[in-house]
Amino acid sequence: MGALMIRKTLLPAVLVMVAAGCKQILDVKPINEVSEDAAITSPAGARAALAGMYDGLQSTNYYGGTFVFFSDLSGDDVHNQLTADNATIETLWDALYRVVGRANVLIARVPGVTALDPAERDQILGEAYFTRGLTFHNLVKLWGEQSSSGLGVPIPLTPVADIPSASQITRATTGAVYTQILRDLFVAESLMTIGSGGAGTHQANIGAVRAIRARVYLYQQNWAAAETEAQAVAAMGYSLAPNYADLFTQDGQDTPEDIFVLDFTPVDFQLLGYYYRAKGAAGGRREIGPTTVLIQQYAPGYTGTPASFVTSDLRGQHDISFQAGTPPTVYGSKWPTGIGGEDFHVIRFAEVLLTQAEAEAQQGKLTEAQVEVNAVRARAGLGPLDLVALGQPAAINAILQERRLELAFEGQRWPDLVRTGRAVAVLAIPAFQQLYPIPLNEIDVTSPPLQQNPGY
Repeated sequence: MGALMIRKTLLPAVLVMVAAGCKQILDVKPINEVSEDAAITSPAGARAALAGMYDGLQSTNYYGGTFVFFSDLSGDDVHNQLTADNATIETLWDALYRVVGRANVLIARVPGVTALDPAERDQILGEAYFTRGLTFHNLVKLWGEQSSSGLGVPIPLTPVADIPSASQITRATTGAVYTQILRDLFVAESLMTIGSGGAGTHQANIGAVRAIRARVYLYQQNWAAAETEAQAVAAMGYSLAPNYADLFTQDGQDTPEDIFVLDFTPVDFQLLGYYYRAKGAAGGRREIGPTTVLIQQYAPGYTGTPASFVTSDLRGQHDISFQAGTPPTVYGSKWPTGIGGEDFHVIRFAEVLLTQAEAEAQQGKLTEAQVEVNAVRARAGLGPLDLVALGQPAAINAILQERRLELAFEGQRWPDLVRTGRAVAVLAIPAFQQLYPIPLNEIDVTSPPLQQNPGY
């Protein structure tokens, strides 16, 4: 049996996932264990169920922690010091399908709540379709084969209570998963009444739908569609926050860059800083630290000492810090507090600009692409790139490098390596390790069994 490598280090957590599995799709109980039919019979019940779906998105096993930092751990930007008693990737499958389950309940039951104002009903349904499409994409990124005809992930579309038997849970092809993702996103857009910006950034909105659709098209290498969607998002009035650091503070967090942001507080917190920040005064455990390779992307002259970390990149100045000691401890400081209330950007405008730039460069539109990439670089305090002079292959690499630096510690590096076909070469791993293993218990409960990913 093979095992997934996390930063080229075999984690006990992975073996736990393969050997012990996790809760099955059919075991997911929506709305915090409350009977779904009892819960969604009134407007108040529908709103509570919607809040339950967002609670799942904010789970410390989803965007509040595990999903983000394991997407970093699998890449080459961070290394780990995880202990055997810590959260493992076995929780991911359960956490993501729990959110799918809650979205399915809303989609199935909310139309029957006749007391709901029609506009509110449609908005709730739109948010549920969006969340399901977003989560299916996150699932297929980690567990689905790249080929359209390859094995994807299960795509249950009805509440658990409406599925007669486990035999109906099968792995769809990756192509079928993407078809469903896009279907969900288009339905979501048709139902939503919240456009973009303002308080609406803390719930799914039309701007978020189109931004995620641009991301999905990028993964499909549908460059023209990705460019079109990104341009549509830009036309909605978003702009880069003037100060990069303002995106990651507990105070004054709303910025013109926000597209879809999960709202955390010091009470309802996320754990990203807890894992990335140094121990003691920095407020974390530093179980996940930046690699020298990443640090040198900001500061080429870095040799392991604080004095050698010299960079004009404002992102590096914010995201990389040192704690005094012998030797000093380097840590990721994007998240200012350990157990913190910093909001998490599921998607922000800087990513959309880089998506547009990459899509344009892939089509040979280098003059257009450098406008977007240079806007991101200017905010970081860096000079412009001449993508035309670089030529297409080097220009694409430059844009991918900008994504790496702009979105560091936000769970984007590993999926970017896989989707661009560079993971095997960059990480020196066997090809099968580009996919996570299907939990064994999930395989055991289905008949016929879900097919395991190759190599496990």
